[in-house]
Amino acid sequence: MAYCPKCGVEVEDDVKNCPLCDFPIPDVNEGNYPEESKYPQAINTYDEDHLGKKNKAFFSLTIIAISIMVIIGVIYLVYPWNHVLLKYIALADISIFAIVFFAMGYLHPHFNFLGAYITVVITCLSVYLIGGSQANWFLNYAFPIATLVYLDVSLFRFIFKHTRHKSQFIFIPSNLILFVIVLAIGIDGIISLNVQGSIHLTWSLIVAVSGICIIVLLQTIYHRIPEKTRRMLKKKMHV
Repeated sequence: MAYCPKCGVEVEDDVKNCPLCDFPIPDVNEGNYPEESKYPQAINTYDEDHLGKKNKAFFSLTIIAISIMVIIGVIYLVYPWNHVLLKYIALADISIFAIVFFAMGYLHPHFNFLGAYITVVITCLSVYLIGGSQANWFLNYAFPIATLVYLDVSLFRFIFKHTRHKSQFIFIPSNLILFVIVLAIGIDGIISLNVQGSIHLTWSLIVAVSGICIIVLLQTIYHRIPEKTRRMLKKKMHV
């Protein structure tokens, strides 16, 4: 991903002019740089340095997680302690390790997010099975809410991907408010369905109406302001 040399906004690789300030974007791939050039080509080592630090942190975390599992295993085998509590500790250790792995971004963003969602679902199911609760809270609440959050965030990421080069100080707040509205309606529907036996929306309607009003207000203000003021805001906020 390239950046505008003048205003610093992020642009696509094939863009010839900055969509914000219309400054020409140089193509670093065109032309050859001779070895005897007076100005050598700059080499960016940030990604390699960042990856090295991330690998060191993840290696340390792996050692800690394995050590905790070994200690729990020894206690489980040789010491008559609360085995249910040991299972919870081991489950927390594995779950935190998996979440941190996906949060570090070693995989593609879609797979990292999907892996985090699966980890949360499996963790909730394991807690439900270990606890042996009579109430089926996993299928009634945990799994639907986790799936709702996953779908809602996926929708937000999809919308953001296709509007990222638009006015971020308008589209990002609007998308975030839309995300909160969908999440509130979904949670309200899940709770009412399990408590009352049917979907009966209450507080989520207040959230939805308030959020829609704010979105309309933001869009109206943005499209009503003069074009000169709009460009000035884009340059000042680098969006």
